Amino acid sequence: MKEITLSQQKQMMLEMLMDFHHFCEEHDLRYYLTGGTLLGAVRHKGYIPWDDDIDVGMPRKDYEEFCRIYNSEKSNPDYYLYTIHNEPELYVSSGKLVNTKTVMEEAVDSPVKLGVYLDVFPLDTLGRNEEEAKKLTADALSIRKQLDVQNWKLIRERAWYKNVVIFAIKALSPRNKRKKLIAQQDRLCRSYQDIDLGAWVGYPCAAMKIELLKGDWFRERILQPFENAAFYIPKEYEQVLNVFYGPDWKKLPPLEKQKTHHAYRVWYKEGI
Repeated sequence: MKEITLSQQKQMMLEMLMDFHHFCEEHDLRYYLTGGTLLGAVRHKGYIPWDDDIDVGMPRKDYEEFCRIYNSEKSNPDYYLYTIHNEPELYVSSGKLVNTKTVMEEAVDSPVKLGVYLDVFPLDTLGRNEEEAKKLTADALSIRKQLDVQNWKLIRERAWYKNVVIFAIKALSPRNKRKKLIAQQDRLCRSYQDIDLGAWVGYPCAAMKIELLKGDWFRERILQPFENAAFYIPKEYEQVLNVFYGPDWKKLPPLEKQKTHHAYRVWYKEGI
């Protein structure tokens, strides 16, 4: 199979993001660039030069509707939305919008083989007050740490004794441990789904630390240039980025930290 270069991957993801944007516009669904994609849009007007993925977030209400209708109403037959509802072996509880003409080898121990994808995260209400929000996020982080171990793949680049520990933990884990953790995470993140953009919101299914965002920051959206297009970001993006990356997010990190954070390779499927 022909391997796809990083620049080709970025172009594919950009085209997928444009398709996602148009679909959301046509179906009156809210979304925002998030994570490093939001930072790239604001600081670089496009990809962070050393970044290699695209992240979007949707209020839970819009996310659920997107998951319900996308695969049946999409305009591009090459794209497919994977969720735990149509692919029970998926290794995360959030959605993956995939280019099905590609295949990816990730450093993830999973039977599900994806291709070039966009991460689609639900933006969840975390609670009715700050105390509830902190507890829900802390509980989500606990699940995330256990899930990471289940998803880790044994690789040569990792110290042998760490691989031994990972192997032992997984070998001693109950059957279908990953599925149970994902189901638990999904139930937790949906705890306040009846509240649309409550006082405190966040991405508990993806967070690696406690990140409490204010729902008011997402009431309004603006279009922000990204590469040769424009996509929605929260109007209060500075507040959001302060939480994600701290007050110095406008500054470039030192050179030794300007590295991609994913380990994968991608190919075109045979015959394409």
